[in-house]
Amino acid sequence: MTRARIGIVSWNVAELLDACLGAIPDAANGLEFEVVVVDNNSADASVDVARRHESVTVIVNGDNVGYARGMNRALTHDLGTGAPDVFIALNPDTVPPPGSLTRLVERLLDDPRVGLVVPRLVNPDGSLQHSVYRFPSPMITFVVCAVPLLLQRGRVARRWWLEGRVPHDEPCDIDWAIGAVHVMRVEAIRADRPYREQWFMYVEDLDLCWQLRKEGWRVRLEPEVQVTHVGNASGRQAWGDRRTQRWWVATYDWYRSRRGAFAAWRFAATNTLGVAFLLMRARVRRRVLTDRSGGTTARIDELRQILPHHWAMVRAPRTAFAGSESIPPDDPT
Repeated sequence: MTRARIGIVSWNVAELLDACLGAIPDAANGLEFEVVVVDNNSADASVDVARRHESVTVIVNGDNVGYARGMNRALTHDLGTGAPDVFIALNPDTVPPPGSLTRLVERLLDDPRVGLVVPRLVNPDGSLQHSVYRFPSPMITFVVCAVPLLLQRGRVARRWWLEGRVPHDEPCDIDWAIGAVHVMRVEAIRADRPYREQWFMYVEDLDLCWQLRKEGWRVRLEPEVQVTHVGNASGRQAWGDRRTQRWWVATYDWYRSRRGAFAAWRFAATNTLGVAFLLMRARVRRRVLTDRSGGTTARIDELRQILPHHWAMVRAPRTAFAGSESIPPDDPT
């Protein structure tokens, strides 16, 4: 029987964690599995909730060490007789349906060239949650910012995995997917530390997929398995409306570490010009005044907030985000 270690990192998500843990036994039916919850010093009842569930090992950190460090501890803590066949990194704000984790493990092990598989994620209302992306690049920025919306569909949308324009309905190889549900072949990763701990939160999932692809492993979307994911339950508490800014800080640090300072500068320059173009176009068309839903206003406000971060990287590609290896919440609990 396939052995799996399921790791969960919690931070002030007691109610969501309870639902997630309650769903796991049916979701992993047929696997020999163990669950390890690492709590990052929650102020709510997360630890008590985790301890109420049978066969769950709970580790309590003295402070909030971030997602990657917490997940590495969850996946590798006291492996005893040796590493399992599969690691499953699971966010506490997911609810995997019966048999879902088992099917993902089966898909992973069906092909010895596959190192990681992910399901199709949906929001609590059942709508698609975009979770699959191409690796960041100036070309993607150009497509998003410069190609007319009427052309951002069909082959173009699927080629670049444009957000909100691809249905996630076909099994396929992908560049990377958000880490809400990462099912990993232990043989393909560093079994002692799957995720790079350079970043407090965000881009550790991007980096893992990058490393797997670089080493020749396939990363797959298996949309026949669908998992509900609330999304950013902890990030929203920590940073609120500044989550996007935090993501870009980490992303530029990742881009520079993997592709070099000049490539990061070129990427930042493209983003700066692209965002500036979108803002200018929105102003010319007076889109804010014609959008009754308020969605355009929110998007323009977000673009205005992140533009200085793109420009900062252009001005100082080697030093703009020094120290981003530890980006804790502004007011950690």
